[in-house]
Amino acid sequence: MRLSEVMARSDALRLNTVGEEQKARWVWELEGQLGEMAGVSPRACPWPEEDPVLLLTGAYEEVYQLYLAAKIDYYNQEMGLYANDMAAYNALLGEARAWWRRKHRPRRGGNWKVG
Repeated sequence: MRLSEVMARSDALRLNTVGEEQKARWVWELEGQLGEMAGVSPRACPWPEEDPVLLLTGAYEEVYQLYLAAKIDYYNQEMGLYANDMAAYNALLGEARAWWRRKHRPRRGGNWKVG
């Protein structure tokens, strides 16, 4: 998923007056946190010169949309919507973290003795 797709999908969920530059900063803030979790070096946000591909894809890409919707709701002082968005975001982020740990756990040595 690309950064522009996240912003477009979030705009479809929430009518807002937040500029694209601010939305890109919020998404990139989350991207930095996810990158730290994955051991990826932080990148400078290339928006608007480039439309970068984000780290999470597939089943967990909705994490970005939920995070951005929550940020919009928070700054619009829609606390009920914010709480719901954050609950959904935290649940999906927990699933994404668990998936990543399962997928990237180090190989363990067995009880085999070579020699």
